[in-house]
Amino acid sequence: MILYIATGVVFLLLLLSIWRDSRSLLNPALLIISLLFALVSVIQLSYLSGNSNSYMLALMVCFLGIPFLIFLSGIFLVYNGIVLLKREGKSKANFLSLIMGILIFAFFGVILIRAYGSNLYFYQNHWINIFFIFFVYSYLIFGFAFAGFMLYSILYLLIPKRKHYDFIIIHGAGLLDGERVTPLLKRRIDKAVEAYKKSNNPNMKLIASGGQGPDEKISEAQAILNYLLEETDIPKEAVLLEDQSKTTYENLLFSKRIGEKLVDQPRFLFVTNDYHVFRTSTYAKKIGIKGDGLGCSTAGYYIPSAFIREFIALCVKMKWMFVAFYALLFAALLISYHGILW
Repeated sequence: MILYIATGVVFLLLLLSIWRDSRSLLNPALLIISLLFALVSVIQLSYLSGNSNSYMLALMVCFLGIPFLIFLSGIFLVYNGIVLLKREGKSKANFLSLIMGILIFAFFGVILIRAYGSNLYFYQNHWINIFFIFFVYSYLIFGFAFAGFMLYSILYLLIPKRKHYDFIIIHGAGLLDGERVTPLLKRRIDKAVEAYKKSNNPNMKLIASGGQGPDEKISEAQAILNYLLEETDIPKEAVLLEDQSKTTYENLLFSKRIGEKLVDQPRFLFVTNDYHVFRTSTYAKKIGIKGDGLGCSTAGYYIPSAFIREFIALCVKMKWMFVAFYALLFAALLISYHGILW
C-alpha cells in the first residue's frame, strides 16, 4: 500500500509542477521517477495477484524488455550516425549519434565481461573494480537524465498551448548563400504563420529574430521578413525585426525587450524546431518571458543527433547537480575502500 501511495504522490507532484510551470527542469526528473514507481507498482500488483504468468511477464518486460530496447537503440543510433555523416558531412555535432550508440554497446560489453569474466580479477585489482562502479554509475545517472529529458520534451510538445499571445518569435538559423532561408528555417516560419492565422488576437505581431553572421550577406531576421513578404500574405506592418542576436538566449532576450516596449506584460510564443523547444523554454523561464514554445518538424535523420546535442547543453547548464552526484559517489568509494587502498 505504501508503494502505491508513493506512486500516486509522485504523479501528483508531477502534475502540480507542470501546472505551476511546464518549463521547470524539475519536471523531467519527476516524470522519470513517476514512471519508475509505476513500473515497480505494476510488478508488485502482478505478484500479489497470484497470477504467475502476469508476474513473469512484468519481470521480463523490466529486466529483459527494457535492456533489449536500449540495445536496439544503440543499433539505431549507430546506423543513424552513419546516415547523418553521409548526408550532412563530418562536423563534430554529426558524430554525436554514432558516439552515443557506441557507448551503449560499450556498456553492454563491460556488463558481459563483469558477469561472465573472471570475477576474481575484479576483486584482485581494486582500481578496475572502481572503474567498473564509476562506469555503471555514470551510465545510470546520464541514462536516466537523458530518458527523462527525452520523454518530457515529447510531453512538453503535447501540452495544449494558449490561444492568446501578443508576439510570436521566429528563431533564426543559418542562411543559404548568405541570404536565403534554409529548409529548416522555412519550417519554423511556416509554423509561426500557421499559429499567427489561428490566433484570436488581431494585434499580434511576428518577431523575426536573428543577427547577421560573418558569412551572411543579410541578417537572419531580414531573410525571414523577405520570405514572409514573398511567400505568404502576412502584411509587413505585422512583422518586427530583431537583428542583433547571435544565440538562442539573445533571440529571446532581445525579442522580450522589443515586446515590452509595445505591450504591458506581453505573452510570447516562440517557434523553433521540435527537438529544441524544451531547452529554449528553460531559457525563456530564466529571462522571465511569459509564454510557451511551439515546435516545427525536423528531418527524421537529423533528430537523434540534434536531441543529443540539446541534452549535452542542458547537462552543462546543470553541471553542479552532476558534480553533487559524483561527490556522493566519491564519498561512498572513500568509505568503502578505506583500509584497502588508503
